Amino acid sequence: MDVKYMNPFLIATRDVFKTMLNIEVNLQKPTLKMEKTTSGDVTGIMGFSGDKKGAVTVSFTSRGALIVYNKLTGEEFSEVGAEVIDAIGELTNIISGQTRKEFEKLDIDIRAGIPMVIKGVGVQSHFITSPPIISLPFAFKNGDGGTEIVHVDFSFEE
Repeated sequence: MDVKYMNPFLIATRDVFKTMLNIEVNLQKPTLKMEKTTSGDVTGIMGFSGDKKGAVTVSFTSRGALIVYNKLTGEEFSEVGAEVIDAIGELTNIISGQTRKEFEKLDIDIRAGIPMVIKGVGVQSHFITSPPIISLPFAFKNGDGGTEIVHVDFSFEE
C-alpha cells in the first residue's frame, strides 16, 4: 500500500489527540496485521467508500478508553460503560473526519459510514478488504507515569 494513504491517518490522529484531548501521541513502529481482529479492549470501527473503499478501527485498552473519556468530559469512571463507548465512537468519527480532510488535500474523495463501537479483546473485525491491515500504534502518557497505546488500524481495497 502506498505511504500516501498512511500519512492522513498519522496527521489526523496526532492533531485530534492534541487539540481535543490535550494529549501528545507518539507513533511507535507501524506493523502489518494479517489477522482481522481488534487491537484493544474498546474499538471504534468505521467504513469508507468513495475513491477508495476500506475501513478504520481506533482501538484502546479499557484504561486508555477511560482516560480519553475523562479528557473529553472531565468525568471519571472506573469501568467502561455506555458513556465511554459513546465517547470512543465520537472520537473515531472525529479522527475519521480529519483523515478525510487530509485525503481531500490529495484530491482523494473518501466518505465514511456511521461509527460503531465494540468491546472485547481480539474481536474479529472483518474488514471488507483483504489483509494486510496497517496498524499504527500511538503511545501516550496515562498520568501515572505509565504509557497507553491507541491503535489506528486501516485497510483499503487495492
